[in-house]
Amino acid sequence: MKSRSSPSSFGSPQTYQLGGMYTLRYHDGRNADWGDLALTGARLALDEIRASGLLGADHLEMRDENVVDYHCWPEGAERIAEDLFKRDILAVTGVDCSDPAERIAKVAEHYRKPAISYGANAASLSSPAEFPFFFRVVTPSSSYERYLVDVAAHYKLKRFALFYTTEAWGLGACRVVQAAAREAGLEVVAEYGYPRDTPLEIVSRHVAAVKTGGIRTIFITMPTPDTVIVFRALAELDMNRRGTAIFASEMISADEKPDAVSGALGYLAPMTKLSPSPKLDAFRGRLERTIARSVDQNSKAFSYAVLGYDHILAVGRALKNARDAGEQAITGESLMAHLRRVDFEGASGRISLSPGTNDRALMAVEILNCRGYGEDGKTVRFVPVGGIDPLTGVLTLNESAIVWPGRTPTPPEAG
Repeated sequence: MKSRSSPSSFGSPQTYQLGGMYTLRYHDGRNADWGDLALTGARLALDEIRASGLLGADHLEMRDENVVDYHCWPEGAERIAEDLFKRDILAVTGVDCSDPAERIAKVAEHYRKPAISYGANAASLSSPAEFPFFFRVVTPSSSYERYLVDVAAHYKLKRFALFYTTEAWGLGACRVVQAAAREAGLEVVAEYGYPRDTPLEIVSRHVAAVKTGGIRTIFITMPTPDTVIVFRALAELDMNRRGTAIFASEMISADEKPDAVSGALGYLAPMTKLSPSPKLDAFRGRLERTIARSVDQNSKAFSYAVLGYDHILAVGRALKNARDAGEQAITGESLMAHLRRVDFEGASGRISLSPGTNDRALMAVEILNCRGYGEDGKTVRFVPVGGIDPLTGVLTLNESAIVWPGRTPTPPEAG
């Protein structure tokens, strides 16, 4: 990578290289469709930056040899990150899972190069003092899980069980739920915290205890593979019934297997709200042409494809601003400084940081309802049933649109 000059004033065109840490398969070998589409979105953004002439004669690239499938897994993340940061790259992108993101961000600080995330939303990553070389295009989980508690409070579901994993993201989301529950006058009557990849037989024992205790409302704050195991346990114990309410931080994938989907039917999850816009429509068209199939705009995979696209556009914008400022040597440090000041319209809406944080400002969130398989009998379908005003934080629900566990439109009884 040659980055000692700006071509407009200081010499020959420069090519800036990016590294990537993306989740294409989980640690257990399962396909992560959302990570695959996020990487596709990132590559579409690189193509757009090149075609648009945003950087003049300069180029921004991410070579295949600089992209690693790190499986959304904490152990070994530092080693992978260090190997990438040592290379002739300007920044590492992807960084999509919160617990490994904390570790990657510390390596980024050591090498003075940005770690740029499209999806790591743990509240612990909010501080630029603690993570000065971390940038993300999402808000923290405190802007997600607390709205699920608001839904439970709206229906006066006052007693619930809480399942969480004991890594950074799971613990952070758990604390958000606990704090929001206290504020809303709800009670966490049973808690089950355990490591990632805990086997089904152990999780089933916890779920059985919830059933025996007559607890009808369940919150789940853990990565998708572990969330799926809870859903499998719920199905195994025939607990997806009328009168039950299930809330989870993560959306399951479109191709999830039947034993999990039958336990997940009717649950509610938060996700980035994608407001209609010409830029979003154009991106969706390009994405579908690239992958040669249609995508569900309400799917987790599409949301992450959009955010994967936007986090690369943020790099392009920051580089342009550095060039426009006449910087002769664009380094990881100067790129980070300009990332903190980006302000532009991406496919997911306005991209800028809240002052003094690593968090995206005014990011809209919506509540989605899992309807099980769609008409094709094999693709999981989610439907928007509510939204949160990013300015006021007020939750609005379309109650008549919600299908609850047991495939009923009738909400659980208060209590």
